[in-house]
Amino acid sequence: MRLAPFIFVGVFAAGSLFADEVPIDQLPHVVLETVEMEKGDGIVKSADSYTWANTTIYKIEIDVDGAPELELHVAENGKLIRVDQLQADKDNDDKE
Repeated sequence: MRLAPFIFVGVFAAGSLFADEVPIDQLPHVVLETVEMEKGDGIVKSADSYTWANTTIYKIEIDVDGAPELELHVAENGKLIRVDQLQADKDNDDKE
């Protein structure tokens, strides 16, 4: 039981566990520029923000053909942090 406070403090010192929904039209301009370069033919469907190491990170979901395809993590300065593919690669499905 004595470890619980240390775990709690450690998690919140590193970054927030909670994301806040952000209207797409309220994303910083530099974040929108990065998203525009990365989204291809996709459509921005939603955006959330969270804090990591005193930096705001925006998590943006991109849909292609009506289905979730990408999740972009972009820092408040416009730097692309991470890209997650949300659907399995169709080429890999055919080979299995």
